[in-house]
Amino acid sequence: MYTIGEFGAKTGLSSRTLRFYEELGILYPKQRNQNGHRLYGLEELATLQRIQSLKFIGYSLQEIKEILSNEKITLESFANTLPVQKKILVHKREELNQAIEAIEYVQDLLNDGIPLDWRILTSLLYSMEFEEEQNEWIKEHFEGEMATIFTDIPKELRKKLDKETLFILVDVKKLIRDQVPAHAPEAQQILVRLTDIFLQAIPKEAINNLDEWENQLEATQPDDFDFPNFWTSEEEAYLEEITKVMEQNYKDEG
Repeated sequence: MYTIGEFGAKTGLSSRTLRFYEELGILYPKQRNQNGHRLYGLEELATLQRIQSLKFIGYSLQEIKEILSNEKITLESFANTLPVQKKILVHKREELNQAIEAIEYVQDLLNDGIPLDWRILTSLLYSMEFEEEQNEWIKEHFEGEMATIFTDIPKELRKKLDKETLFILVDVKKLIRDQVPAHAPEAQQILVRLTDIFLQAIPKEAINNLDEWENQLEATQPDDFDFPNFWTSEEEAYLEEITKVMEQNYKDEG
């Protein structure tokens, strides 16, 4: 028989962890020495090994407690729970991979010298986390080719275009800070760059449908889904002013 310290040293667990397991009721030493100290033996070792095995395949301590304390749970009935447990672990793995990818992407942006604030960072991470939900929204609100074009953009191209957009955002913030008017050439160049990003995202043969897409955009209700947005209301207003100036210039030239 071993004291809690001796048992912990042999099993690699701290006395604090063993006491915690006792408080949860999943590993309770039945014997004590004459001084009232807990004593652990082969029975406790077998229970601990079962706990560690179940933890290894992803069961929570609460689930382990239920398995150990429920006499009706046989090895056969336990085996029936494994497919569900596998699905849970696969989902967790996918979430972890997604989180790691997001971290690497943010580090890449910082390494490229793109200044990030909380608004931009939150938008980026939200967009990556809820990409599937956003694609579903697009499929629901847009028809045919337009929906598939925006949902089928390759991930690497999407990251590239996001990065280019962030560089433009940096320039827009500077133009606003320097109070550069919308009719200035450097301001109008912003819209040219944004248009180029849009054209990179769609196939060349789809450009002829731009009028139809514009009608679909006007028919959607943006409030139905809160898309992450890099831009502040001030920056959006500035871009809208640039667009109006360029449209007017186009009409005057025509």
